[in-house]
Amino acid sequence: MLIRNIKEFLEKTFQKKIICLDIGKVKIGLAMSDLDKKISTPFKVMKRDANFFPNLKKVLVDFEISGILVGLPLNSDLSKNKMCHFIEDMSKNLDTFLKKNKYELPIFFWDESYTSIEAVDLTKNLFKNQKKQKKEIDKYAANIILKDFISNLE
Repeated sequence: MLIRNIKEFLEKTFQKKIICLDIGKVKIGLAMSDLDKKISTPFKVMKRDANFFPNLKKVLVDFEISGILVGLPLNSDLSKNKMCHFIEDMSKNLDTFLKKNKYELPIFFWDESYTSIEAVDLTKNLFKNQKKQKKEIDKYAANIILKDFISNLE
């Protein structure tokens, strides 16, 4: 279920883990919180293909995830762009897939402006080459989004 209110999202995910998605056209980065939403961890990068929804559902079930935070790359004036609409549509499709599979979770959007640039900066010394960095960058971008969300809870 798409949630527009942070208070409602936090009530539905109280003392439970959430996952953050950094959705791109080809890949999706995942980061995960702890039960108390104090720590975020880069988790994995998944391909956005025909198996994405079933593969994500498996992660949600296996790790007992209670909510999904989705990064939304708003413009600097906080208006939405084409990518925002693509991400919102994909999130609606995810919500529909989860409902059909009897696994309904709250989905909440969070501003992710410039997180990919920040992730590149953060990881430039972590990887031996840019090819490896590019392959893994999305989970670090998701982690930055999740950390920003968590820091706003304090």
